[in-house]
Amino acid sequence: VTKGGEGMEKLGEGSPKSMHWRALVYLLAVIQMGAGSIIIGVLSFIPLFIQDLGVADQGAAATWAGLVAGVTPLMVALSAPFWSRKAHQYGPKPIMMAILITLGLATLAAAFAQSPGQLLVCRTIQGLVGGYVPIGLLIITWMVPEDHVDWAMGTYQVSLVMGLVLGPLMGGLVADHFGYRAPFVFFALVAGLCLLALWAFLPSIPGKGKQEETNSTLGNLKYFLGIKRVRLLVFMQFLCNFGLTGIGPILPLYIKNYMPVDPNLIATIVGLIIFSAGIASAIASFNVGRISQRFPRRSILMVATLGVGFTFILQYLMWDIWGLAFFRALTGIFMGLVMPVANVLIGQAVIPDKRGLVFGAVSSVVMMGNVVGPFASGLIANIFGYSAVFWTTALAFFAACYLISRQDKETAEHANA
Repeated sequence: VTKGGEGMEKLGEGSPKSMHWRALVYLLAVIQMGAGSIIIGVLSFIPLFIQDLGVADQGAAATWAGLVAGVTPLMVALSAPFWSRKAHQYGPKPIMMAILITLGLATLAAAFAQSPGQLLVCRTIQGLVGGYVPIGLLIITWMVPEDHVDWAMGTYQVSLVMGLVLGPLMGGLVADHFGYRAPFVFFALVAGLCLLALWAFLPSIPGKGKQEETNSTLGNLKYFLGIKRVRLLVFMQFLCNFGLTGIGPILPLYIKNYMPVDPNLIATIVGLIIFSAGIASAIASFNVGRISQRFPRRSILMVATLGVGFTFILQYLMWDIWGLAFFRALTGIFMGLVMPVANVLIGQAVIPDKRGLVFGAVSSVVMMGNVVGPFASGLIANIFGYSAVFWTTALAFFAACYLISRQDKETAEHANA
């Protein structure tokens, strides 16, 4: 498959030639937003649903809630390289359709769960078929002209963020009005709509065949992480996911203990802070193409990484909820620049035929940020206090910025030599 300029003339036989590559990106973004909201949307009421399933003890309910919430991103991290390889081999469309069908059925089955264990099984299946993010990245690197990849990556990143912030909002609204089982049915319908849109509008993009199938997931991961530039960029994306999700478990408790707010409004305040940060991140990602036309990508990456570090410190220094919300949103803006720019640079660091495999392989490491973040932040807060979570996250981003600067210096010295 080669990249089209004005249209999609290089797609597989039978593809709608009138479909412009921009329309393809928008289609992928809509499907990704819907699919992402399915997985994350139930988290706003999972602890309450588990109590409804008969777990009366609050400690046990919290433990089950953590397992049910954490198992899905863990399974996504483990399974994403497999789905990426299959999309690379057979083409993206049939693989994405299989993923959405299984995802919808697993979500619908969760509506009929009679125990936390059954709910855990359904959430595990959701994670095992959650590898559609690297497939979307694969399509973009195959089909979008090189000088528009920044815009496409930014738009796709917007859909990722919007799924994260809209999913819990929709799930909570449906649960409050129709009960805790209704959101699963609602999100199963969303999966059906995404499947219908994919079947009707996504062109049939031929795969690359079996030549890469002999490489194992671990082998691909070792190969790509052996590239120093890729390794650093993947670490930065891991940090972004770590920073986005790691603050979640401590934020309500931090606000309750240190902010002058009404205790009855803490959940609402936390939801609004997360939503505002997500919207700010989406706006930044959507405009990354324009920004990259004016400034070098490496410079954007360094400034954004420094910005994340400083705004985490400023979040901690705030004494009221408005200051915390403002700098949390500012953090979202900088993170919204890091993720798509890093994806573009990762794609440029490998040969075109390897790009589909690189996103599948490294997405496992990146997704683990969503798993490690909440666990590590909770552990740090318990041992060193809430402030340590902000400071350690900031220091990690400062270290990443230093590594970028050092790598650029080494590259320049090598070129001069």
